[in-house]
Amino acid sequence: MEPNEAEVFISIIIPVYNEEKRIEAFLMDVVAFLTGQTYSYEVIIVNDGSIDETVKLADNVLRQHIPDKFRVLELPTNRGKGAAVKNGMLAAQGEFAFFLDADGSTAIEEIDEFIPTFSPEIDIYMAVRTKKHFAPFKRVFFGKGYIKLANFLLGLTISDFTCGFKCYRLEAARKVFSRQLLKNWSFDAEDIFIAKKQGFKIKEIPVYWKHVGGSKVKVLKNIIVCGWDLFLIKYYNFRGKYN
Repeated sequence: MEPNEAEVFISIIIPVYNEEKRIEAFLMDVVAFLTGQTYSYEVIIVNDGSIDETVKLADNVLRQHIPDKFRVLELPTNRGKGAAVKNGMLAAQGEFAFFLDADGSTAIEEIDEFIPTFSPEIDIYMAVRTKKHFAPFKRVFFGKGYIKLANFLLGLTISDFTCGFKCYRLEAARKVFSRQLLKNWSFDAEDIFIAKKQGFKIKEIPVYWKHVGGSKVKVLKNIIVCGWDLFLIKYYNFRGKYN
């Protein structure tokens, strides 16, 4: 599929929370990649209530290199990654909207693996961490357990819910994220459940992923919370909140 230059082709949504130690280097990689492309794009930074210099540093980088192609959305308090991604995806104007993590665990260059697969028949493209990578045993073990539990409870067959690198066709993004209720790390499973309920077609894309230190994910705590949230998703569905 060829990009339509009359409009924004790709929106890049980046949720951030106290990322001052790595946001500049990460955004320089993003800028270097995007300015080398022929398609139109926009970058949306969603500040999830940071109390450090994250936004100032991000604004300096983007204003210097792509001044007319970025926006910063401010959440007044720290609401959670799910809330930040939801706000960014609903603000997107691109034909396709990506969201990715500011730690660079999945590099911006992986977009090149997605674009050739774009098709009118597919609504959502999910990164799957199938290429060689390293992660601490605890994170791998609990992560796989969560995926199995989510698939079982929600009646899905998804290989990787939690990789923070996904792309939605704009229509799908608006219908899915406008129905999202969870604000924390469980939002990925909730959104895919909603997408399936809405009849959207999903394609999984293999990507290279690397473990990056300094993650804000507290594995054991989040597994417990997110496990409970899976039951909340079933409850919300029973109450008709996703209709």
